[in-house]
Amino acid sequence: MRRSAAMKAKRSELIYLSRINRVIDYISTHLADPLPLEKLARLAHFSPFHFHRIFRSLVGEPLHAFVRRLRLERAVAQMAHGPAATLTDIALRWGFGSPSDFSRAFRQAYGFRPRDYSRERFLQTSKIRQDLWANARYDVARRPRARNPDRFRVRLVDRPARRIAYVRVIGGYNAEKILGGFDRLMDWGRRHGLVPGATLIGMSRDDPEITPMSKYRYDWCLELPDKLSPYGNIGVIPANRFAVLHCRGDIHKVDRAWQYLFDAWLPRSGYQPSQEPALEVFRAHPLEVGWTTFDIDCCIPVKPLEKR
Repeated sequence: MRRSAAMKAKRSELIYLSRINRVIDYISTHLADPLPLEKLARLAHFSPFHFHRIFRSLVGEPLHAFVRRLRLERAVAQMAHGPAATLTDIALRWGFGSPSDFSRAFRQAYGFRPRDYSRERFLQTSKIRQDLWANARYDVARRPRARNPDRFRVRLVDRPARRIAYVRVIGGYNAEKILGGFDRLMDWGRRHGLVPGATLIGMSRDDPEITPMSKYRYDWCLELPDKLSPYGNIGVIPANRFAVLHCRGDIHKVDRAWQYLFDAWLPRSGYQPSQEPALEVFRAHPLEVGWTTFDIDCCIPVKPLEKR
């Protein structure tokens, strides 16, 4: 039984690695082209919402940073070894929108302007750059061993469709805005007889590494009884199968729970995320336990992994 589970995990892992390597190979040969997230996610057969985090967990850096690094490395290689070209030509050849974009990215990465480049200066100013030169090719060879010091356990749960009322907060992880949205939902819930009692759910509509903080959306939700049709922002969480991890602890443990789900469990699970956002289902209400300890189910909507 254990051998069968191990073989299933290995097959799942290989499919994840194959899909991400396909994207890496495409990026490497199309650096001069636009590389929109939606196109790369489609190439990997993951939803755009979840693809970014899967890529980061397998490759070790965010997608945008990976693409920018490869473009910079190709530009530096041309500056060092030719063919000779203007900085404008180099910038456009390797996918930068303008010379100023190239100059800004170069200075952030290497600490000086591209027009001040010399091979000697480049090699002397940063050991990190020397490490990057050693990479002959870019791919994901294998996943590191899964570590689970918190002894997290993941279970698969089929949940029916649920009607929700929600308050949307736009503006990132601003504590005042987040708590303000929560208070508005609680006031609304009390007026409709839902608080206390109704299940509280948090739902991230965007990925903070993709969406600018000023536009990032977070929804506070209350489940609605079947017969209640109140006025307000009403939506539906579709029926789905969820990978559910119960977590009780401080905000740092919650963060480790999400990292474990995406980085360790998911690639070996035989599942991939579906299109819908992940959920935080509160087992204990913050009005009862406060905001220092959380008791939540971290839930990723999943579907069977297909070999593509």
